[in-house]
Amino acid sequence: MRGFLLWRVIACLLLLLAILGIAFALSVEEIVTNFRKKYEKTSNFSADFEETTLVAGTKRAASGRLSFQKPNLLRREYLDPSNPKNITQLTVIDGQTVWSYTPLIKQVIKQTLAQDESGAELLPGFGRSLENIDKNYSLNLVEDELAEKRGVHVVELVPKESGREGEAPAEPLFDVLQVWIQDEDSVPVQFMYKDKKNEMTFVLSFKNVKINESLDESTFKFEVPEGVQVITVPDQ
Repeated sequence: MRGFLLWRVIACLLLLLAILGIAFALSVEEIVTNFRKKYEKTSNFSADFEETTLVAGTKRAASGRLSFQKPNLLRREYLDPSNPKNITQLTVIDGQTVWSYTPLIKQVIKQTLAQDESGAELLPGFGRSLENIDKNYSLNLVEDELAEKRGVHVVELVPKESGREGEAPAEPLFDVLQVWIQDEDSVPVQFMYKDKKNEMTFVLSFKNVKINESLDESTFKFEVPEGVQVITVPDQ
């Protein structure tokens, strides 16, 4: 489930950073101001991705396609490297339900998308709260000489402690998230996410990013295939 939430984090950040269109000589305050103005004008994005996962020293690689539409629609397809027409894992969020389908074992995991005050956004800390991103995250520019020579800058987000008065701070989904962004068009080309507690690092590279293009309604709809087992995860 944590990996699924990570993808929701990445979906929002890709949307956020693809639309900023700013020079990174700007201050964090100016970045946030520009984001607030431009985020409202952006409705969706699509991209191809390559994913590398490091878990306790073990490396795994995968690739696929991702589509996201505000406020809470998502489609993620992992593709068979030997036959890219075959989907090995599919996740669809239709605004109310999360569907995770594994064709090989003919199984679908079904879970209700949280709709309470804390979960009404696509994920904790994003969605409406992006308007307060400077309060929720520490933002810094990271020096990367090799990246800068290629016209790319690295932005780092570190979650601040959060929680209601009298309650323990909410556990963040990541310790550090770094994003590589092209100066030329402000398109994100790579993400690195670190979860130190679970010794996990995710590196995601994007290409063929498309912003505000028309997406078919069927993109975010899921119909359970015949003969497939459906497992419903109880609401928390």
